[in-house]
Amino acid sequence: MLVSGTWWFLNRHVRNSEAHPALADDKPPSGTIEASAQGPSIDAIANNLKTTLNKLSDQETFLQALIDADPDGLRVMAFDGTIQMANQAYCRIFGITMEEAVGQHCYASSHGRSEPCAPTLITCPLHEIAVNGSAVKTVQAIRLQDGSERHVEVHAAPLTAPDGRLLVVESIRDLAGDIRFSHEQKLSAIGELAAGVAHEIRNPLASVRLALQSLIRLGEAGRLQESSLMDYLKLVDSQVDKCIDVTSRLLRLSANQSGQLQIVPVRSAIEETVSLLAFEAEESQIRIDLHLPAKELAVMVADGDFRLVILNLVQNAFHAMPTGGGLTVSASADEKWVDIEVADTGIGIKPDIMSRIFQPFFSSRADGVQGTGIGLTICKGIVERSGGAIHAISQPGEGTRFIVRLPRAAMN
Repeated sequence: MLVSGTWWFLNRHVRNSEAHPALADDKPPSGTIEASAQGPSIDAIANNLKTTLNKLSDQETFLQALIDADPDGLRVMAFDGTIQMANQAYCRIFGITMEEAVGQHCYASSHGRSEPCAPTLITCPLHEIAVNGSAVKTVQAIRLQDGSERHVEVHAAPLTAPDGRLLVVESIRDLAGDIRFSHEQKLSAIGELAAGVAHEIRNPLASVRLALQSLIRLGEAGRLQESSLMDYLKLVDSQVDKCIDVTSRLLRLSANQSGQLQIVPVRSAIEETVSLLAFEAEESQIRIDLHLPAKELAVMVADGDFRLVILNLVQNAFHAMPTGGGLTVSASADEKWVDIEVADTGIGIKPDIMSRIFQPFFSSRADGVQGTGIGLTICKGIVERSGGAIHAISQPGEGTRFIVRLPRAAMN
């Protein structure tokens, strides 16, 4: 440490000075002033310096602990891109140690480059702040040590150090692991179900109303018999059950379970989720076929998250078939994995954008509607957090297949 090294140097210097013949005499050398009479001794100066260095060390330790408490990645950089300081969350995101982080250039750390990023190709916070002098917010794809990519949201702002140096501080949020981001996408996806859910609930409610109106008329006419009363009450009870079933399926989909893994039955979860889209499929002239094994399979994933993945992939397929078509959802398994496939007969995905479909905020819908561009990003994040993988196979004009692979779980 700086403090212990400095104290060792001072002690050694003082001991050597005390051993010097010129300082060993009872009288000080000619032309010198006796320190004890005129000012503090060397030991006192050294002790004061040690105290000051200890305080500085304590302040540095506190500052590091303070930024380490932030769940988002933080780094402080000079304008040449050299990282001056970072926190533990930053090191976790990039899979590096603190020693590897500090002193490295941002473009090497974030993008695996040997020279600064071209500001015409990427929104560089350092460049933007240097030009405009104001805070910057952007979404970037960073490259990790293993060569994989991760999408992050970056907030950057200028910072003036006590010594007058101009620095930039960046807050880096991992989008794939952001629970708030995932929950917002859930609400967005569920919002698209409004018409279908309203239709599913309206029909049984209409039946309930007709049954009650018939009971009222029969009662007012004095022709209500006990057998008729029981028949109408049974009808009302069954229709109420249908309403409860719809709302239960919706609640299971919208539940925020914070990513807690559990055993999820594949067939029942898929059937319940797809059923919420039956009205939309009918209106869009889309035929849905479920090819699911008769024997139930199970996967390890958060139940609500799994349903959200299925919902997003099915809705994505609907968007790819603006004039109608066919959708097939199937599942298969081996001893370790369960594969779920969502295939459509839509327009397909162009090869030049295939590599971008999982990027945040990228949207290219065939129905001409401007989407949020985060549905597939959330699907990828959920699947990978659960230990699985997702990929797409597509041929323009012939449709697209999304394959989700998740760890298989044993049924109780």
